[in-house]
Amino acid sequence: MGSDAAGVAPTLRLSPRALTTLLLLTCLIPLITLSAYATFFGKARDATLDVDVVIGKEPVEAIGGQGAILADVLVIENKTDQDLPNLTVDINGQYFLHRQSPIGPGERLVLPQQIFATKSNQRWVPGRYPITEINVTAKLPSGRRGVKVVEYDQATATAR
Repeated sequence: MGSDAAGVAPTLRLSPRALTTLLLLTCLIPLITLSAYATFFGKARDATLDVDVVIGKEPVEAIGGQGAILADVLVIENKTDQDLPNLTVDINGQYFLHRQSPIGPGERLVLPQQIFATKSNQRWVPGRYPITEINVTAKLPSGRRGVKVVEYDQATATAR
């Protein structure tokens, strides 16, 4: 009876050094490729959204249609000649309002501040905290997302 080694077919085996090299290359090649892509093409940028954002006090229709009351509001005015659908506005990055229906060209949208809420449905209380930032996003006619960021300090508002 012969040896058992004669009946076994040869198999490919990796040495520990080759296995380590292969694993390192498997991790490094995607990392190097993505780094090169980011270096040459940069990060994706959102388009600027041409809207005016103003904080103020304006009369807002009272619940039940019994006249109007003076309330703290955000006023967003569409300065483009196109509809802007999927409008999202957030106050300080925490309190949100999403509107599916488009804001028309030149339309002025008056939003009472107390209708903004967190994801856990806590309402914004005007005057309790200062507004430091307002972000407005909408879908542009090209399909891209347009963004307007307005930062507030105590005296002035600056748009980015």
